[in-house]
Amino acid sequence: MLAAALTMVGTLAMVSTFGAVAPTHAYALGLTGASATPADSRAGAHSDFNLAFSVTNPADNLRDLTVDLPTGLLGNPMATTRCAEADLNRDACPAEAAVGTTTTSVTIPVLGIPVGLDISGTVYNVAPPANEPARLGIVLRPPGNVVLGNVYIIAKVKVRDDADYGLETIINNLPRSQAGLSIQIRALKLTLNGALPNGNTFMVNPTTCAPATTKITADSYASSKPVTTTASFTPTACDSEPFAPGMEIGIDQPTPDTITPHAIGLSQPADIGGRAVAHVKKAVVRLPVGTTLNPSLAPTLALCSDAQFGPQGNPTVKCPAASLVGHVAFDNPLLGTVPGDVYFGRSPNDPYRLLIIGRKSGVTVKIKASVRPDDDTGQITTIFDNLPQVPFTKFNLTFNGGPRGVVVTPPACGTYGGSITATPYSGGPAQTPTASFVISDDGHGGCFPKETPTIAGRMSSTQALGGGTLDLDLQRDVASRRPKRLDVALPPGLVGKVFSVPMCPTAKAQVGACPSTSRIGSVTTVVGSGPLPVTLRGTVYLGTGTATSIARIWLDIPVKVGPIDLGTFALANPLTLGKTDGRVHVTATLPDAFKGFPLGLRRLQMTIDRMDFLLNPSGCDARSFDVGVVAVDGTRGAGSGPFAASGCDKLRFRPQVHTSIEDPDSKAANGQPPFQTEITKPATDAALADVTLLVSAAMQANPATLSDGICQPAQLVADACPPATRVGTASAVSPLLRDRLTGPVYLSDVGTPAPDEPGVELPYVSVVLKAPGISLRLDGQLRLSPEAGRLEAHFTNLPDVPLSDFKLGFYGGRPGHAGPFTNVVDLCAAEFAPSDAALVSQAGGRSVQQPVLDAAACRQGALVAGAASGLASSRPRMSVDIGREPSSAHALRRATVVVPEGLAARPSRAGSGVVVRVDGRRLSRDHWSLSGAGKLVVRVPGKGGAQRITVAFTRGSIVGTDGLRARARTRMSDLSGARPVVLKLSVSTTELKGKRARTTIEVDGRP
Repeated sequence: MLAAALTMVGTLAMVSTFGAVAPTHAYALGLTGASATPADSRAGAHSDFNLAFSVTNPADNLRDLTVDLPTGLLGNPMATTRCAEADLNRDACPAEAAVGTTTTSVTIPVLGIPVGLDISGTVYNVAPPANEPARLGIVLRPPGNVVLGNVYIIAKVKVRDDADYGLETIINNLPRSQAGLSIQIRALKLTLNGALPNGNTFMVNPTTCAPATTKITADSYASSKPVTTTASFTPTACDSEPFAPGMEIGIDQPTPDTITPHAIGLSQPADIGGRAVAHVKKAVVRLPVGTTLNPSLAPTLALCSDAQFGPQGNPTVKCPAASLVGHVAFDNPLLGTVPGDVYFGRSPNDPYRLLIIGRKSGVTVKIKASVRPDDDTGQITTIFDNLPQVPFTKFNLTFNGGPRGVVVTPPACGTYGGSITATPYSGGPAQTPTASFVISDDGHGGCFPKETPTIAGRMSSTQALGGGTLDLDLQRDVASRRPKRLDVALPPGLVGKVFSVPMCPTAKAQVGACPSTSRIGSVTTVVGSGPLPVTLRGTVYLGTGTATSIARIWLDIPVKVGPIDLGTFALANPLTLGKTDGRVHVTATLPDAFKGFPLGLRRLQMTIDRMDFLLNPSGCDARSFDVGVVAVDGTRGAGSGPFAASGCDKLRFRPQVHTSIEDPDSKAANGQPPFQTEITKPATDAALADVTLLVSAAMQANPATLSDGICQPAQLVADACPPATRVGTASAVSPLLRDRLTGPVYLSDVGTPAPDEPGVELPYVSVVLKAPGISLRLDGQLRLSPEAGRLEAHFTNLPDVPLSDFKLGFYGGRPGHAGPFTNVVDLCAAEFAPSDAALVSQAGGRSVQQPVLDAAACRQGALVAGAASGLASSRPRMSVDIGREPSSAHALRRATVVVPEGLAARPSRAGSGVVVRVDGRRLSRDHWSLSGAGKLVVRVPGKGGAQRITVAFTRGSIVGTDGLRARARTRMSDLSGARPVVLKLSVSTTELKGKRARTTIEVDGRP
């Protein structure tokens, strides 16, 4: 390409030499009649290129001549032998070095008379000095060669590397005389060859069909003002211009998760079908998914700015040494193989860039590429746009390896493919060649995945039911796969008081903006590949839960390493309870990358140090921290670390068991009433581990009902038990939770009855307790004991979860369904044996009790029940349920509810905040009133009275005193006082016949 330009300029120079005889007067030299066209105008054709122009006022004496060839019009000096300059000057160049011809029209004085002369010459490919890409030499041979002799001209070739990388040929200080005769150039014709005798090609047309303009600039001895003319042609047939890019990927060490040199090559054939392939205008290089940037590069990386890289064409680069990340080499017909360097840079609108410089033979090539790692996968896409219109057969980019290398191989075995989408200057369609490589553990196809995580946990205090700081340390072996999913299980009974912490809202947590009030600890992570991973430190916050999690632990980790600042990485880790063991599980799904950088977790150290947040188990048997890992390739592994609480002998165990019939209409013998068992205990006592209840002989079990309709294990796991298998309901209260746990009771087939035990085996009973984000299942074995067929229920291996109240109720008889029990005696008129209960705590404590059956039908006074919640908030809630006296046949006419001490009524909010219902129908405000003294009076309209009255206080209709709110808040944050806040509720009733009664009960208020 440059050789062709040089040849043309050389010819012009020779012509100039002949015209350099200075006249005695100055004239206005000019250029006219310029033409610059190939013989074959097809884009990429190897065509002869013809250049011609005429000189006006040649007596002005041409001194300097510069020819700027069109962008993409190129010559190949490698295509033929190069002539030494010494041989040129004695007309001894080999014939195979000829690359063109010229004819120069001159005027010379003969006996004082101007005589026109056309002189022919040859253009040669001349060996250039080291700092030039190419040279052309011209030998002009006048006819007869007697008077003037041969004229020898050297034309220097320069690449416009500060602009469009086109060719510029320059001839300076052309002589004005030859052999004592003045010479004036009148015209020039020059042809540079497309095809050469040796079968190679020299000239090639541009590969784009845009107008191609040649610019000719001349300067004379008589004037300092240069003159310019241009000539253009437009290449054709771009639609048939060949384009065949290829891709190559080479890696030194093809093993998983390895920092190793990567070589990425874009190649093309020089010609297809006698035409040069189209030049590449844009290349989008996509490395395989899994091949990512190396985080370990960042700590020592420096970024090169545009100012340090310097402008186009400037060979001086002042980039920091620490920004050098690789090398480049590309093969070009003019220059051969051009070596260069690759720097990592940044600009305001392009945070990751490659700055590429190649230097050879005085030519500097600078290319800028944008690196865009995928935010989620880390896949590296590099975009080269507006590339120079120069040919290359191979462009090879090699990234450095070593511990601080640039690129990491994919994290698992397999075949990985990359691609390059290349767009040609010809305007033809883009093409996407691909290349692939194989990753294996031994580098030869063998794959031996393994996951051997380790976990260690330590509490600053191991006192049973005590608190302290938890230090958790999770590590993986460097040879293991990157983890994708983690499941960390705390020892059974090690729990957190999640509702004692103001939880961070999800919207804030996702952007790393959690308040300090939600902080529960700190975290240190080690990420990356190779021997120099990166350490990142952050903060642990407690955030709101989801439909399937009670809360979420958020890890907010600022990712700033060296000059790379990606902001805060916020990772949500759902906190759940094991469905059957109540263990706290913290799960994490790790993204492949964060804002393009991979997160190959190597180690995680977490400290939970919020005061009074953690609570040790109430059992001192050997337990463990456990971790399950699923790697990116699906490989699974597990690890565990020991843990044991201490001081269980200091824990108290004071459970109370109550059995009752809560249906006020169930009294007479041979009925099928509902049966309820309630266990209460102080929250500071050890949790239940084993419960056995032998039901009173007064409640005869119905084996047929207890064997009909069994929920299968798969149905139970899927929460899809048929309705016919449901035999009751249950509820539980935990001081650690905000909401009461409630749920159904099913007959199930989930266990194997113990062999050789006396009695008749029955199905298991499964209690499913639910609250937002929680689902806990308790399984108990049923059997008929040989003692008068009494029903025995045995719940063993209960979870170590603090519960202050647990209720299990079996349905009574329903339409179409017989009840599980038949009372064989009148519940009020006869005396009968109590039930037998044996309870064992997690700490080994034991309690044996004989609870007497309590029947609602036998109680005196109205039946009153109440509940209160939100006592720590500014808007507490309370509900009251009033039923007529079971022993009375008369309905209620009036009821007065006295708001408990610690709560104050707000009559102004009663209209929207108080709801009164009579036998399920809402009562209008005309029939009830709320006074400032805290008395709600309900007057039942009509003559029939009410069987039941319910009242709900919401929306600020009652408010807690400062003292009550303080007590509630204390019990939210301190388990030692985490039993419910007890409120005394007083209700007065009046029956239709005038009988009055007053009932006072204790209501468990939830914070």
